[in-house]
Amino acid sequence: MEKWQAYKKYIIGIGVLLVAVGLFFFAQDQEEQPVAPTSVVAKEEPTTKAEKTPEIAANKKLIVDVKGAVNKPGVYELAADSRVKDAILKAGGLSPEADVRLLNMAQKVTDEMVIYAGKVGEEGLQPVTTAGSDTTTSSDTQKININTADITALQTIPGIGAVKAQAIVDYREKEGLFTTIQDLAKVSGIGAKTVERLSEHITVE
Repeated sequence: MEKWQAYKKYIIGIGVLLVAVGLFFFAQDQEEQPVAPTSVVAKEEPTTKAEKTPEIAANKKLIVDVKGAVNKPGVYELAADSRVKDAILKAGGLSPEADVRLLNMAQKVTDEMVIYAGKVGEEGLQPVTTAGSDTTTSSDTQKININTADITALQTIPGIGAVKAQAIVDYREKEGLFTTIQDLAKVSGIGAKTVERLSEHITVE
């Protein structure tokens, strides 16, 4: 019996030793296995559409040359959506002797455009608007309704500057709308002869 107990202890000791050796080699094997490196890929930020979009065309400026019967002839810079009326106003408005019968105030302005306003009775020349080699004329100029036109529109009438335009607006606000074209003579600074000269450019509606 004592011999069996000694033999049993011997077997257990060998078993423990084998387990210890096995664990040792297992640990060594785990340490020797290479660890796969983790790759980090830099993600490129997408270029936004706004960065690639060129400057909006609406911000483009137009250069025009205003000549003839205007108060301040010269070269002016205008916004891309401007009309001939805007160019005339930049040039101080039409002078009293201007003939606007063939001048289209509603025409769109183009870059390097030449706007010419002729004088009443001027021979060989007509108030026309030209863009490059193209010439645009109009035999029927739209009349200005003095009952609804604002100060800016009133200044497109030949001989009506900022002061008279303001006087017309003030009269309307105080006395009411004009009944006839001749009522315009009641406005301070505008006489009957002026009304007669302006009659082909204005209307009352």
